[in-house]
Amino acid sequence: MKKFFASAAAALAIGTVFAASQVKPAEASSRQASFTLPKGYTKANLKKAYKYSALSSSQKKTWLKNKKNAAWLKKWRQINVKGMQANSFDQASWSENSKDDKTIVKLTNGHLTTSQAKTLAVYSLRLINQARTKLGLKKWTYSKGTQKLALEISKEYVANKKTIATGHYVAGIVRATKRVGLKLPGNYNYVEDMAGFKDGQKLTMTAMKKDIYFGLKTMMFGYRYANQSKVTQLSQYTEWEHASDLMNTQGGKYDGDWDYYGFNVSYTNGTYSMHYIGVPSHLKWAYGGAYWGSFKA
Repeated sequence: MKKFFASAAAALAIGTVFAASQVKPAEASSRQASFTLPKGYTKANLKKAYKYSALSSSQKKTWLKNKKNAAWLKKWRQINVKGMQANSFDQASWSENSKDDKTIVKLTNGHLTTSQAKTLAVYSLRLINQARTKLGLKKWTYSKGTQKLALEISKEYVANKKTIATGHYVAGIVRATKRVGLKLPGNYNYVEDMAGFKDGQKLTMTAMKKDIYFGLKTMMFGYRYANQSKVTQLSQYTEWEHASDLMNTQGGKYDGDWDYYGFNVSYTNGTYSMHYIGVPSHLKWAYGGAYWGSFKA
C-alpha cells in the first residue's frame, strides 16, 4: 500500500505542505523545467530519513543523542539544502513557453478543467519521474482512472470547504476512492500527497506550474517553510514521508513499486490545494487483488 507507510498502521502519519505562491515574472527566454537530485540523495538515506520522520518528538530526541545519528541528520539536511537550491524553476524569471504566460488557469466549481488538469498532471509527472530516474526507480504512469480519482478528491475538498490548511480530508478521500471502485481497507489516506498556497483566483499556467514545482521540491527535500527565505536553515528540514511516498522508498515489502498517477487542484476561499494522487500498481495483484476492486486505471 502507499502513502507514507510500510504497513497500514503507519498511514495516519501524513503531513502537508502549505506555502505562499512562488510566482516570478516571466521573461522572453523559455525552456522546459526539470528536476534533479543532489549527490548523496540516495535510496538508503531516504529510507533512513523516512524512519526518522515517523518517530515521535520524544523518540527523535532519544535517537539524536547518538552522535552518529545526529551527524547523519546534519549531513542529510545539508544535502537537501542543495536540492532546494539546485531545483530553481519556481524562483526563475523564465517560463516553459510564452503560451503559458498568457493562459489563465480556469476553475470550474473550484477545480481544474479537464484539459488543464491533464496538462498539469503530465507536467508534474514528468518532474516526479525525473527524480525517480535519478534513484534508478521505475517511472510512474499517467492514467485516466487516477486522473478521475484526483477530480473526485478535489470535489470533496471544495464541497466540504476543506483545504491544505485543514490537512488531508480523509473522509472525503475515502469516499472518492470508493466511487472510482477501489476497496482500500479502513478509513485512511492511501492515495494523496498534497501541497498548497494562497493566491488570487486568477493565475497563469506559468504561475501554477511554478507553484506545483515548489510543492514538489518541498516534499522531496523535507522543507517546511512557505518560501525560499529560510532555505539554508537546517532546522527547516523536518520530514521525508512525502518524499518516501513519491519514490516508493520506505523500507517496506513493495519498495521500488510504481504508481498510476493523476493530479488536480481545489480552490476554496483564496487557497489552492494541489492534489498529487498515486495508486500503487501492485494493488492489481497483491492481497489477491482485493483492494483493487473494480478500479479501472
